[in-house]
Amino acid sequence: MMQKRYTTPFREFIKRDEQGRYHVRLGPQTFSTDLNFSDIRIESEHGGTPVQPEMMLEKPWIMKNLEQEIRFQRKKQLAQVLERTHIPSPERRAYKHSRGFVGAR
Repeated sequence: MMQKRYTTPFREFIKRDEQGRYHVRLGPQTFSTDLNFSDIRIESEHGGTPVQPEMMLEKPWIMKNLEQEIRFQRKKQLAQVLERTHIPSPERRAYKHSRGFVGAR
């Protein structure tokens, strides 16, 4: 039996809406969450329904994938903001190092 090769990724970032909620597709379902992961919802055409705590305990990969994707999107957003800044990168690093933020960007 040959395995079918899927061309779409399992995890895909969709958007960040005006309320600051991140929308991420995991497999066939679309999840939305705020930055603190305190309100996770399954989105559909009829709106969002809150995810039950039992589901999160049964499927820990949902939280893991949401955290990874949102962390990646925030890093990407920070990199774009730092590209637009008027302060050169070496000066910014030197300032943060002098203030004790060792290892900070």
